[in-house]
Amino acid sequence: MPVEEKTVLNITCDNPDCPGNELDATDRTGWMFVSSEVYGEPSRQHVFCSPSCAGTGVATLPPEEPEMPTPPPAPEE
Repeated sequence: MPVEEKTVLNITCDNPDCPGNELDATDRTGWMFVSSEVYGEPSRQHVFCSPSCAGTGVATLPPEEPEMPTPPPAPEE
């Protein structure tokens, strides 16, 4: 007896302040899938329903890394 496999999608916008949308949560059509990388952090994947949601969703990314302190001078010989 063959095995049947089904994949059910439930796509949601990653912007917590998303005003809502009319996109089908079971179909990838129209959704924006975005990869981002903050130096020193692992790459992440994001899903947004519109360019405006993506633009305001970027504000939720971690803050920029602080500048590295200047190393102390080498000891004199």
